[in-house]
Amino acid sequence: MFNLLNKILFLLVLIISFVSFAYAKTKFIGTHKDWTAYSNKEKNGKTCFIASEPLKSSGKYNKSNRGKTYVFVTNEKNGTNHEISVVAGFNYKKNTKVKFTIDKNTTLLFPIDDRAWSESPKVDKILVRKMKKGNKLIIEGTSSPGNVITDHYSLSGFTKALALIDKNCS
Repeated sequence: MFNLLNKILFLLVLIISFVSFAYAKTKFIGTHKDWTAYSNKEKNGKTCFIASEPLKSSGKYNKSNRGKTYVFVTNEKNGTNHEISVVAGFNYKKNTKVKFTIDKNTTLLFPIDDRAWSESPKVDKILVRKMKKGNKLIIEGTSSPGNVITDHYSLSGFTKALALIDKNCS
């Protein structure tokens, strides 16, 4: 019960953070290959994040109906560092998991609506370590109609882009 309450509170904080991103002034920090670093100045401090878009997507979906797709790693002045999140561009099917595969190592993320996160900051740190050493990232999720959709990302430039947000916002 306590663990579920913690997850719900954590999700509320994340949702509020994403809403803040939409209204904050975003500043470009730099790009390293396939990853771009940004910062936001807000009333409560500064938030930095890196983002990448998929190089390739596959599965059964309407391309004109799918929203933007990204993987984020976020640092906040409150001490939250290297938080991984996914924006799918479609709503995930309820009661499913999202496969987050770095090279051949798969971790399951939990989705809510069109976003997905790991289960804890500890898992985020492990994933970031693997992403620094990895070459490719594949994210596989099931859409609300039940179609499996796969997005392929490059990890080229990840480590240097991450260093930019660590320097600017940690």
